[in-house]
Amino acid sequence: MPSRTSLAVAAAVAVVALVSGCGRQVAVPPPDARAPVCDQVSIPATVSGAGLRPTTEPGTAAWGEPPITYRCGVVRPAALAPTSKLLDVGGIGWLPIEGAGGTGFFAVTWPTESEPVYVEVLVPDEYAAPADVLIDISAALASAGD
Repeated sequence: MPSRTSLAVAAAVAVVALVSGCGRQVAVPPPDARAPVCDQVSIPATVSGAGLRPTTEPGTAAWGEPPITYRCGVVRPAALAPTSKLLDVGGIGWLPIEGAGGTGFFAVTWPTESEPVYVEVLVPDEYAAPADVLIDISAALASAGD
């Protein structure tokens, strides 16, 4: 049985894909727990070759078609456990969660491991190497506050 987090990732990917088909602007749900450090992130113009698109909410971003989406300041992922295997990309630990329709990645060690501000990145299945988007996003997160 799929976890609640993987179902949430699948639902979010599906909603963003459906809504974004209507025009250039992407409707991304607002972050639940937005933090001031989110305002210090310089959103990259491209991620993994996909160009930046306008979004409807502060603390969000989207790239490409179908859109890769970003939300800074989301709640702690329910799937995060002390034994979770994280991807380290540019010094930032990401929790990958596979879901129907795409992969969700959650930054769980930024800006610090002891006081994280969780960042969500949803990558639709159409992208062959979903973790590649984390290279550009991790660099933006790492430079926040410099």
